Amino acid sequence: MGYIGKSIKYSLTRSLVSIVRRPILFMIMTVVPLLSAWILLDLMKEGAPMRVPIAIVDQDNSTISRRLGRSLDAMSAVEVKCRLADFDRAKDAVQRGEIMGFIYIPRGLEDRALSGRQPMISYYINYAYYTPASFQFRGFQTITVLANGAIAKGALSMAGLKAQRLSATMGGIQTHVHGIGNPWTSYSYYLNLSFPMCLLVLLVMQLTCFSIGTEFKYGTCRYWLRSSGGSMWLAIVTKLAPHTVLFTATGWCIQFMMYRIYHLPLNCPPSHMLLAVPLLVMASQAWAVTIVGVAPNFRLSTMLCSLMGVLSFSFCGFSLPAESLYPWVHSIGSIMPIRYFFLLSVDQALNGIPLYYSRFYYAALLGFLLLPCTLTWRIKRQCLNPVYVP
Repeated sequence: MGYIGKSIKYSLTRSLVSIVRRPILFMIMTVVPLLSAWILLDLMKEGAPMRVPIAIVDQDNSTISRRLGRSLDAMSAVEVKCRLADFDRAKDAVQRGEIMGFIYIPRGLEDRALSGRQPMISYYINYAYYTPASFQFRGFQTITVLANGAIAKGALSMAGLKAQRLSATMGGIQTHVHGIGNPWTSYSYYLNLSFPMCLLVLLVMQLTCFSIGTEFKYGTCRYWLRSSGGSMWLAIVTKLAPHTVLFTATGWCIQFMMYRIYHLPLNCPPSHMLLAVPLLVMASQAWAVTIVGVAPNFRLSTMLCSLMGVLSFSFCGFSLPAESLYPWVHSIGSIMPIRYFFLLSVDQALNGIPLYYSRFYYAALLGFLLLPCTLTWRIKRQCLNPVYVP
């Protein structure tokens, strides 16, 4: 075996020993992302939160108010858990966590409506839990529209408008919504195509910075460089290769859970998404190495990787549409590898378009591998002249 072969073997062995000596690293690379993905997938396996518990405070107790209560309870998004006597009891129930919100119907609703005066209905929502609160808000808004329609229908009927004319006037325009790619409007399809893999990328970046940063922190960077024959490239590749294998295997297991166990849409050959996982892992590692090159300091580089990884959840189009963000925010999302994996998932897994039209995203992930080329010399200089700044 030649000198280079011995250096590769020794460096790989050293990297594997560091993982064996720290079982927590193995858990971060396998158990944590798999467990997190399972929790996310199982939590939203029904597609969306259903039957959010609410209450009704009906102080009018009229025909219209009782009809509104029955209509609200008939909705699939909310469930009327109780009917409370006053506002204070309903507020206490929200604070205790028994309900997520309530609708308040004041006295004189029916009288004000039929006499032509503007009635008012109030609803209170606990926005500490965003998704259930959104369902409540939509349900309460629907009830408000129905209340307006019922009041207007009663007023027009009292004015002598015939039933046939009344139906035509109040019916409005009927609409049919056809969701492209996600006709079931499943939150699981929307969120779980991206969140588990984004969490994996966050762990990849943090662990990459940790692995290189500990060489600086504990003063072993010269020995690390010497063990790879003085080649900084060889030192980085051999140190991260075991991480790449474990993270790739974990990513494939997450995809198996997504597409085979929880049946998320996979409208392309499985090989298209399987190929994207190692590219994503290596691109994220290259991005983390670049950050280490910019800031060859254990604490600072780890903090920057954590910050960029967390911001990816919002800036890369998972939570908010990237096109609607400020240009500078959109540009930050565009320099993160997970952004292109997300676009790949939408194009291939969700929409199933030909692979040719997604070639740019694969090329972008490969392009991230070239980023460390410009800053490897800084990491090598830090290894040769280690100055650890806590």
